[in-house]
Amino acid sequence: MANKLLNNNPRYLATQILNQVLNGSGYSNVLINQYLTQHQLGSADQRLLVQLVYGVLQHKLTLDYFLEKYLQQQKHLQTWVRNLLRISVYQMRYLDRIPERAIFYEATQIAKIIGGQKVAGLITAVLRNLQRDGWMTFDKLDKQKRLSIEYSVPQWIIKRLIKQVGLEKTTQILTSLNQPPKTSIRVNTAKISRSELQQQLEHDNFQVHPSAVSPVGLVIDQGSIIHSQWFQAGYCTVQDESSMLVAPALQAQDNSQILDACAAPGGKTTHLATYMQSGMGQVTALDLHANKLRLIEQNAHRLGVAEQITTLAMDARQVSQQFAPQTFERILVDAPCSGLGLLRRKPEIRYTKQESDLFDLAAIQLAILEAVDPLLTAGGLLVYSTCTIFEPENQQVIAKFLQNHPEYTAVKVQTDLALTKIHRGQFVQIYPDDYETDGFFIAALKKQ
Repeated sequence: MANKLLNNNPRYLATQILNQVLNGSGYSNVLINQYLTQHQLGSADQRLLVQLVYGVLQHKLTLDYFLEKYLQQQKHLQTWVRNLLRISVYQMRYLDRIPERAIFYEATQIAKIIGGQKVAGLITAVLRNLQRDGWMTFDKLDKQKRLSIEYSVPQWIIKRLIKQVGLEKTTQILTSLNQPPKTSIRVNTAKISRSELQQQLEHDNFQVHPSAVSPVGLVIDQGSIIHSQWFQAGYCTVQDESSMLVAPALQAQDNSQILDACAAPGGKTTHLATYMQSGMGQVTALDLHANKLRLIEQNAHRLGVAEQITTLAMDARQVSQQFAPQTFERILVDAPCSGLGLLRRKPEIRYTKQESDLFDLAAIQLAILEAVDPLLTAGGLLVYSTCTIFEPENQQVIAKFLQNHPEYTAVKVQTDLALTKIHRGQFVQIYPDDYETDGFFIAALKKQ
């Protein structure tokens, strides 16, 4: 009965989503899409639902800091009650269009229906006390704790960032992470030019501008591209701007034989395929999960590059069992990683990852590089990329591989545009604040 009464209540649905995300049983973007499909919400309630889920995930540590002193006696507080409080405090702190009386009323009604009068009384008391006392400041916290609470990022991430890039850059990165993620698309230049697609989208009332990162990228400022005729007909695909730098780094030729060793979800795979319109070149795309390969195949058909792509379900560490030595002139290892460059797009990652994960993943990343090495021809190019920003998964992995393989040399990562904000050095490192994109790392290694 409770669910029926609350079936189309965006605050209740947001609470349900947060329960699942924060216990590790689902991803925010996937669950939001599921709930929006399953429940009949008006457009304003849909926007509120999305805003509440992402808002709480982006500010969870801050919200918990404000709530902490009111919940000290509630050691066994149910998860849904805590998330309902977080949603309410998020609205009070960050949304200025919703009156506090409406926030209190909605939270109390939800609590009463699900948990009864006692829980409703607790919710009311906490919110009223918070309203009376005002917001706690961060002034008495030490520097790292303050950054952690203020930007809602665990302290181990803060500590690593400061060590790697310094305090000023760390603060810039943290400030950028709670900005809304941009929607960017890669234009399928096999079908249309970027300028032509931009004109067509603007004609259809999209607000769009060219990417400053990739010459085949457009950024959608307003409008939902997925349901447009241009997306459905394969004129573009959704892909982050920094991810669009990977395919050019392979310097693929029209007749190249390319191995994409960790291919899903396939944005880079289909990008590589656009370099091979003669039909002579081929991208062999591997992934551990067959269902993910089916998504790559569907996307390839939509984009008209299916003939250039062959998929195979297998662990990239076992490639020598399937392919002969020196089969490929180009190999891409877009390695499984912590994903900590995606904190803006997937805010829950910051709470689910541990520092030890960086080193566990580095061992897997190095093993994949070792496995694909024999498959690369002499003179061939091996490109390693991740969507993370920390050196143990990036520079340190490449350093170990080069130490084991003196026949490889790190070469300059080729980009189509002169990107003045990225951190080049020997490799390409993009931080989330540089171009307001995902954080990314790319290394190009040439085999003698």
